[in-house]
Amino acid sequence: MVRDTAHRLAEYLSRRIGDGLRTVVIAAGDDYELEYIRDDLSERYTERTLGEAVSDLSVETPFTTPGADSHPAGERRAVVYYYENAFVLQFPFSEAERIIISIGTDAGTDLLRFIEDCRRIVDRNN
Repeated sequence: MVRDTAHRLAEYLSRRIGDGLRTVVIAAGDDYELEYIRDDLSERYTERTLGEAVSDLSVETPFTTPGADSHPAGERRAVVYYYENAFVLQFPFSEAERIIISIGTDAGTDLLRFIEDCRRIVDRNN
């Protein structure tokens, strides 16, 4: 079921942002399965570097904790990482599985502009 969802997501993103889509990964713990990787990245990234990247993206606390009071901001629905060349978005699929996508920063220009405006304010105060 997670594979079908990851495949549909990859197809949607390919249509929506074309080459802006970098990867679609299914992850469970440190294990991962690659659903999609852009051609130029498949030549640059080894299985080891991809595994390390997935491991580095492990969320410290689970997306949902059964029986725990909800966070004041509500249920966590995704985690967004911002890197120099990409946004990485993580979506929970099940208690053990998550889908991780990476897109180029040019594909997320509105999000990039908002984050950079906030970052400039933070940097000015340091």
